[in-house]
Amino acid sequence: MSKKNKVLVTDLDGTLVKDSKVVTQKDKEALKQLNETYILGIATGRSLKEILYIEEMLGFHVPLKIAFNGACVTYKDNIIYESPIDPKTLKEVLAFIEKQKIVFDALDGEDRIGTHKEANSSKLWNMKLIEPNHLFDYINGRTIYKINIRPEDHRADELLEDLRATFPDLSICKSGPRRIEVTAQNVSKGFAIAMIRDKLPLEVIAVGDSENDISMFEEADVAISMSEADDSVKEEADVIINDFYEASRRLGD
Repeated sequence: MSKKNKVLVTDLDGTLVKDSKVVTQKDKEALKQLNETYILGIATGRSLKEILYIEEMLGFHVPLKIAFNGACVTYKDNIIYESPIDPKTLKEVLAFIEKQKIVFDALDGEDRIGTHKEANSSKLWNMKLIEPNHLFDYINGRTIYKINIRPEDHRADELLEDLRATFPDLSICKSGPRRIEVTAQNVSKGFAIAMIRDKLPLEVIAVGDSENDISMFEEADVAISMSEADDSVKEEADVIINDFYEASRRLGD
């Protein structure tokens, strides 16, 4: 990797992209300043394609990319780890979704495939939402890295418990009040960071706001939470900020 010995890894939605639409000018400038000291990384439940969309918005390259909550990790555009949901388990999860009539979208890296409809297209980040004929057969024929399950608020916690009990060999977590994220076993942002640290002695600073960031906080030397995060996330943080650009000042850069 770089001669730099510190890595700053940031979540996107609710963190660097606070409104899930655009990176503010202040946050762009802060990240560019941090780029002088840190190897920059992005860790998100979104796809590589969506990370590239944000990278274009930033106007500079981010070398470390952790996509699909860690199901695909690249460094300088080379894949260093990949763990899609295995076909047998995928079929079982889709059968569960179909039986319970759950709104969902599955990510294969190119499209969002499923029944979820996003009213605000500016949150799609260069991805298409598609619902092909013979939907479940179509998905079963793809390589799927992550499934987003989108329950009503009042069903989210109950459904989360049900999914974890039914599929104990999958990684399942909430990301916001109305999204449950399903990935292969042992996939997490924290696992991705631990894997990288096994190879190189790096100091890691992690910035995030959701349950899927907690594993990343646990592996980081410094964990920075957004102030609007749930208490369960903030409890794991060393520093709490209102906006991403504050991270630069708090780290002394």
